[in-house]
Amino acid sequence: MGASEYVNNKQGELEINQYYWFLLIKTTVMPDGVEYYVMEDIFGNRHLMEKEPYENYGFVLGEKVEIRIDKVNCKGKVFFEPKHPRYSLGSTVKAKFIKHGTEKDKFNEDRHVLIVKDPEGNITTIRTTNEEQRNPDFKPEYLSCVVDKISKGRLILRNIG
Repeated sequence: MGASEYVNNKQGELEINQYYWFLLIKTTVMPDGVEYYVMEDIFGNRHLMEKEPYENYGFVLGEKVEIRIDKVNCKGKVFFEPKHPRYSLGSTVKAKFIKHGTEKDKFNEDRHVLIVKDPEGNITTIRTTNEEQRNPDFKPEYLSCVVDKISKGRLILRNIG
């Protein structure tokens, strides 16, 4: 969906999971020591978005960037996710296999994962999809993955092999 579809939102509210155009006005360092983009939405409201997760996106101050409203927490803080310059949801990528590992699931139980390096150079984990992948002898050079989500500039991958 394009940002232009939401220009006629008379309430001036940004809707979760929708894309809007934001003007990057400047950067500023807040008292927490974190550098933020100061950006303006289509309604003229200003917002802050952390700069560090998106440094490899190639943003230029004064340009408009298409950004999705990721969530709004109970205190009204808006979380943003700019459109990734190289990947989108559903893209297929090759992730370099590093090693086997474990991590806790939501029930605090260990689950087997594969530790990989995504095409952006970030180390991440993906769930195994079958018993063969849980075997310690399973050591492919690369794994085919799909981009399930993009969060804070990082690809969240799912194994499709």
